Amino acid sequence: MMITSDHALVKKANTGDSAAFATLLERHYDLIYRLAFRMLGNQQDAEDVTQDVCVALPHKLASFKGNANLTTWLYQVTVNTCRDFIRRCATTRKTHHDFVQINEIHTETQAQRKEDTALAYQMINTLEDSLRETALLVVAEGLNHAEVAEILGIKEATVSWRMLKVRENLSALTGREASMI
Repeated sequence: MMITSDHALVKKANTGDSAAFATLLERHYDLIYRLAFRMLGNQQDAEDVTQDVCVALPHKLASFKGNANLTTWLYQVTVNTCRDFIRRCATTRKTHHDFVQINEIHTETQAQRKEDTALAYQMINTLEDSLRETALLVVAEGLNHAEVAEILGIKEATVSWRMLKVRENLSALTGREASMI
């Protein structure tokens, strides 16, 4: 005797009867796909959601109480899966959009840094030799005043004085450049 009602097939499928489950899928696959396609408007997305519903169905069938038609319950499951899919896509799009924005800012920042660095070296190169070498060791190499003093064979106070002069000279240069713009 062939089982034909959805309720009977669900009971059998819930006991592990794979043939009953296959019959349910065969009977309702088009409904699931059609609804997913209408909600998402895209064949690939509808196929993905339909697959998600079908994969989750063996587990979800245990929650089917039989108070309504199986098709009504499947509509609910499919609608909820579509909603979840739409939320995931929106989150993915937002994450992608945020990443693109961050990447653009990072690229702009790097370009600005390169420009600033080139300008700083250009300005440093206008300094007299003793100030230029002191500035390069302190600023570009990141050495402290004591290390620079040792390297150059001068007093630490002289390094500090030279860096003061470097700042004054660079301030004067930037002031002149700003007035030219």
